[in-house]
Amino acid sequence: MTERICLNGSDWLFKDFVGEDWIWRNAEKPNTQDVRWWRKGTVPGTVLHDVWQNGETPDPYYERNSLLVEWVPERTWVYKKTFRAEERLRGKRIRLHFKGVDYEAQFFLNGRLLGRHRGMYAPADFEVGDVLLYGQDNLLAVVIEKAPDEQPQVSKTSYVSTHKSRMTYWWDFCPRMIHQGIWDDVYLEATGAVRIEDVYVRPQLADGFGTANLSVSTELSSTAAKVVQVETVIRFRGERVGGAATRHAVAPGDTRVNTLIEISAPQLWWPNGSGEAHLYEASVAVTEIGCRDEPNAGGAVSAHKTVMFGIRDVRFAGNDTPDATARPYTLVVNGEKTYIKGWNWVPIDVMYGVPRPEKLERLLTLARRAGVNMLRVWGGGLIEKDAFYDLCDRCGIMVWQEFIQSSSGIANKPSEEPAFLDMMAREAESIIPRKRNHPSLVLWCGGNELQGKGDLPLDDDEPVLAILKDAVRRLHPGALWLPTSPSGRLFMNSLENADKDPTGMHDVHGPWEHQGLTGQYTLYNRGTCLLHSEFGVEGMTNLKALNATIGEANQWPPSKDNPVYFHRGAWWINELLVQRSFGGAIADAAAMIKASQFLQAEGLRYALEANRRRQWQNSGTLPWQFNEPFPNAYCTSALDYYANPKQVYYAVARAYRPVSMTARFAAQAWDGQRRFAAELWAASSLIRSLDGLEAEWRLIGASGARFGQGVWSGSLQSRTPLKLTGVEVPLEEVTDNLFFLVLELKDASGAVVADNRYTFTRTADLQPLLSVGQTCVQVGKRASGRDRWQLELLNAGDLAALQLHLEDARPLGVNGYVYFSDNDLTLLPGERMTIAVDWSGVEEPQRELELSCWNSDVQSIRQTSC
Repeated sequence: MTERICLNGSDWLFKDFVGEDWIWRNAEKPNTQDVRWWRKGTVPGTVLHDVWQNGETPDPYYERNSLLVEWVPERTWVYKKTFRAEERLRGKRIRLHFKGVDYEAQFFLNGRLLGRHRGMYAPADFEVGDVLLYGQDNLLAVVIEKAPDEQPQVSKTSYVSTHKSRMTYWWDFCPRMIHQGIWDDVYLEATGAVRIEDVYVRPQLADGFGTANLSVSTELSSTAAKVVQVETVIRFRGERVGGAATRHAVAPGDTRVNTLIEISAPQLWWPNGSGEAHLYEASVAVTEIGCRDEPNAGGAVSAHKTVMFGIRDVRFAGNDTPDATARPYTLVVNGEKTYIKGWNWVPIDVMYGVPRPEKLERLLTLARRAGVNMLRVWGGGLIEKDAFYDLCDRCGIMVWQEFIQSSSGIANKPSEEPAFLDMMAREAESIIPRKRNHPSLVLWCGGNELQGKGDLPLDDDEPVLAILKDAVRRLHPGALWLPTSPSGRLFMNSLENADKDPTGMHDVHGPWEHQGLTGQYTLYNRGTCLLHSEFGVEGMTNLKALNATIGEANQWPPSKDNPVYFHRGAWWINELLVQRSFGGAIADAAAMIKASQFLQAEGLRYALEANRRRQWQNSGTLPWQFNEPFPNAYCTSALDYYANPKQVYYAVARAYRPVSMTARFAAQAWDGQRRFAAELWAASSLIRSLDGLEAEWRLIGASGARFGQGVWSGSLQSRTPLKLTGVEVPLEEVTDNLFFLVLELKDASGAVVADNRYTFTRTADLQPLLSVGQTCVQVGKRASGRDRWQLELLNAGDLAALQLHLEDARPLGVNGYVYFSDNDLTLLPGERMTIAVDWSGVEEPQRELELSCWNSDVQSIRQTSC
């Protein structure tokens, strides 16, 4: 029977050395005389985190302190741990397993060199049965070499020689904090003579999806000739639904056993928003029932292994385009066309070796609640740890996984050196089998923004991409493949490309900046791309995050002339745009945050809505970026470093609702125009059609005055966008400088199935948002279950309540989180709204919220209030 002995923990010791000084000192050996300056470390973890926690560097997340820790990856680090091997393990086949060491290391057990390993994604395994001391203490030592010299964001991709996260070498959203360490689990695995190396379940659905054939491939390794029984059991929600048992003669070495199991009426794995993400369990046990010379001997279970999998079918279909050269980008999941509602995902922390299970679950819960059905795991980050894919499996979030290759600004073509190509081939052979059982992992991609001549995206004939594609086809049949993102024909989403080659924007990137109060709308109104796999809008972080990471004295000005801001997101500082958009009236950091986040939210949600209005010419959007690994002052992320949403998170969540009602218009500020005009659209992700609909629009000023209204009635077909009607109102009749377009779509029963609203000014900029008089917001609260509140917000004043914002009133870093059904919204005079508040991991006495508004007093909402 397989037994795993965990060697993780905070009982490791570590120490730094210059070069090979550790050899001279025998630092890796038992009874070494090198006894000074060993510190306590944690595995899995990160060298820099351990150094920081031991008080030997300043907080690298604060201001410009990361500049003071750049010496850490230049050192060699020795980690060691003493552990006891129980006498009962003697005679077992025992393997020492390192799931991930970043990046190059030597491994010693009781002073004996086990071997060397290079690469952070392939495991390092060693047979140690004859090296362990049974019934005694053992010393495990790992020498982590100086981090390899590698390229930051701006360089030449052909210089890259490793398969290592490049983000930590410096990127636009991450300072230079190069990662080293034992970043994944370490354990001993004890089995009999026959061990299970791998179990791969490949489901294949029959026509009509009434049955599924499971091809279960089990890789065995044996130290002797044996006769074994391989029993495979398939369970769904704990109940056995299928299985098979077969006998085999295995020789010393490796043996593959294939089993075919039929499942009737399979419960399919569906992406978020399309159905339930059903998961199955495959359990394989290998029993020794004898050998060639002793047919009646044995009978003991030598090894067992359990894997989770899902039954689903994912394909690409063609988009609605006249260009016959275009790749197909429309996802068809279990026979249903599925619009991609995505985000780009980056590592959750620059110190990615430190486990953060609560934060990981928080991030993926927020993604699920926002209607996200796909995350693109960006090629400058990570092949993530198993916990990420496990949660995506459960949340129904499809994963687009890139190999860790990226553009470099100056030149973006990967190396063709034989050593590099051989290394990438080995990496693929190791990585793919360890991830392929996850039903969430639907697509492999060669890397991020890999380009050749003319800055055009590379194709499958690029040597390294051809190698990776072949590995995916062989090792993960049925998985989708793209050579790079974007995959062409053109790279950039721009007006220039729209004019030059309107049908040539297939899968595009960009832009990542707000284009202005008119330019943002001009660009996305003219969109023609088939897939928009990376683009964004920049915005400041949340105020709490800013206060935690930048001292008050350095918070102004929030510009590139401030060295602290320059260090923490220089590429995304849009202070000049924000000031220009708000009439130059912003005078403090808190106001700059509000204005910057407002532009980010309005700009990005419009881009998503515009793409969705072109479904199925456009088959999906994946904005850049969902999360951030470092607390930047400015970033394109939807969440701050502490996993708290910015305003744009809720704007995108509304754009991703199953049914949407949106407006197409020319600008946000209407100075100099005679008429306000817009087109109204609806789109649905539902499988069923909606009949008996009624859509209403109202144009309302900040004072509550109504300047126009209209009604449309009709039906909305399944997954087909529809232009409903037009809106035209003379601007001379709009007497408020600040006004709103309010949309509502109701079904035949009168229930609201979609709503939306847009903010406009009659002036040249958005300054009227800052000059609206005070209003009064009343809050009512009632419990709805143990962990849910229902908040009733009422604007009891005479003016619109602008950008009502709810947030956890507790300090950053405390346990637990809060989730809101909606947030960052405007209430018109006399209007009320209900917000559901879900608490997770927060004790009742600690539950407290803060409600703020651009033009109303801040209020506290406590467990006992209201």
